[in-house]
Amino acid sequence: MSSTDAAVALVAPKEEPSSVVTKLYQQDFIHWSQFDSEEEHQVALEKQMTQMPIVHRFIHFGTSWITDSFTINSPFMRKILLEVLENYQDLDLECENWTFRSPYIPLVHRWQRLQDFCQGTSDPALSKAGQQLIEFLLPIVGPSVNSLEQTRLTGKVQFDFLWQIFPPGELVMTKMYGQDAICRVLKHHKVEESYSCAAYWVIDMEYVDWNGDKCGFTTMKTKIGGYDGYRRAHLLPTWPISFDSDPDAIKAKMIARGRQFEELRTYHFMQYEGQKIVTKGNAKEEEPASGRVVVDAFAYYASCKVVKPNLRPLDSEEKPKADESSEDEDGYKVRRPRRRSDASTSSSSSEEEAAIDELVLTVKSSETKLERKEDLTPLTDEQRLLCTPWVIGFDLKAKEWGLFFVEKMKDIVWNDDAFSNLVLPGDEKELAWSFIDNKNFANSDFDDFVTDKGRGIIILMFGPPGVGKTYTAEAVAEKGRVPLYAMSAGALGTKPNEVEAALDRALELCRLWNAMLLLDEADVFLSTRKEDTLARNELVSIFLTKLEYYQGILFLTTNRASSLDHAFQSRVDLFLPYSNLTTTARRQVWQNFIKRAGGETRFKVAEEDYDQLAELKLNGREIKNLIKSARLLNMKSGQPVTTARLAQLAEKRITAMEMLNGEE
Repeated sequence: MSSTDAAVALVAPKEEPSSVVTKLYQQDFIHWSQFDSEEEHQVALEKQMTQMPIVHRFIHFGTSWITDSFTINSPFMRKILLEVLENYQDLDLECENWTFRSPYIPLVHRWQRLQDFCQGTSDPALSKAGQQLIEFLLPIVGPSVNSLEQTRLTGKVQFDFLWQIFPPGELVMTKMYGQDAICRVLKHHKVEESYSCAAYWVIDMEYVDWNGDKCGFTTMKTKIGGYDGYRRAHLLPTWPISFDSDPDAIKAKMIARGRQFEELRTYHFMQYEGQKIVTKGNAKEEEPASGRVVVDAFAYYASCKVVKPNLRPLDSEEKPKADESSEDEDGYKVRRPRRRSDASTSSSSSEEEAAIDELVLTVKSSETKLERKEDLTPLTDEQRLLCTPWVIGFDLKAKEWGLFFVEKMKDIVWNDDAFSNLVLPGDEKELAWSFIDNKNFANSDFDDFVTDKGRGIIILMFGPPGVGKTYTAEAVAEKGRVPLYAMSAGALGTKPNEVEAALDRALELCRLWNAMLLLDEADVFLSTRKEDTLARNELVSIFLTKLEYYQGILFLTTNRASSLDHAFQSRVDLFLPYSNLTTTARRQVWQNFIKRAGGETRFKVAEEDYDQLAELKLNGREIKNLIKSARLLNMKSGQPVTTARLAQLAEKRITAMEMLNGEE
């Protein structure tokens, strides 16, 4: 409609207007005006209307007049609305010129608060203005308020009216990677149906997370797709817990889990049995995880090329900005911290950003060591209620970062028999432990002439395979109650830059966790350098340089001690030579592994039978594998494994190995 054929005109209503409300009707006819331009006419009309406490605008729809909008001009009414609608997300009454339009969402959500305020105020002027405001709003907002009450009574809601049950601040149950989580609603909006997409609602929410330094609020979003008729609220993918029959029970459970999350801040070495979320390329995958996990968000951000997310402070009233997060393919809204290399560039380059759950494994060596500065201020129950069910951790078996479910974290049950069962000749076992037990250089005055140089302990274990080299490191770490970061030298790569990056990462994590590092089959880094092997010489040089400044405990194993580089020999603090197992040692190994595998309940081996088994020329690894094979063969029958079965499998293995060696 152009300005020449339509205008908003002040007309006399059928009944006398009240002293509070002035009605405006939109008319479809040309009107006379004292101004020669439509713009001046509108300005004058608006100025006139600002003198009216309430301006109620109508439009013609069908055969009747319906409300288009209304504006509140009364200072007392505005004061009431400022109080009642305080902190309502994305609502700025000044910017809206105190004008409300259908469906009046803030007023519906805060209707009860408006009534309570007007009834509770002791200011006569506010009380009178409040009563007038409620009388005016009741026929406009009342139907929606009644609809919301009916929804709460029945527990059912229509798709178009989902906005009613998601007011800002509402506590809702949703899913985070398949696990229940409580979030707080920030806002919502409806995406209308289009040619390529059905209509759906988007709910923006916030929850509490930990970024390695502090706890704070971050955001996520979820989608609710369209449906016909009514649907029970608790069957929606995200639903208000107020619709549950026992919301207090839900809160109690989530607060208890939040307390677990709170306790897992900073660094923790835990046992885990459950699912983990890892990133493979551009996709997030759920994988089983079983074993020991280091929970440490600080170490993740310190060792990976990812800038930690900037969480909104828990005590801040500042509202999160919509552009600080983006939606992933699951409908979740996750903050996307920039990569460190992009820290000085524009944050608008979304292709360059990395999500918090994109646990990037690329590692760069850092010139300065990052130290912990963690704010461990206790959380309130309300904050515990909103804690994420996932924590960032490092799977020591898979050597990868992931998200781990809080409720599946358990304290480690340490194997105190591991060190006792370690079979080493002479006093070498106690010597190895003495080095570890007395290692306290990090807090002592001992140092090299160069700061931070030569403060680590390097133990070289050499000898034939299967005689206990790797098990020694495992047993010592178990006795020391510290993580063991075990990896094969081959996992470091073959190119110098790959090796340096992977080694930096492993050494830095061990420093942060006070962990022991086991580098298995490290021959390529230990062998004597030669003029015709420049690439390998570079690897050895890199390795030697890193060891100079390593401050932890490093176990190295090799099967070729004779080719040890002389420069490396001088850096070793303890040499542990291993030889083929003696008959006595083999007897002890048989006893230890059978006891570990179930003892008399699963094996029928007499004491004198161990002498027979000890004569078989097997190393420790072969004995372990043989016992496992025997258990598998007898699992179906349920009968104990006999000495005859063990001897049969051992003879077959020995014969096979002799044939293989003969072919070589």
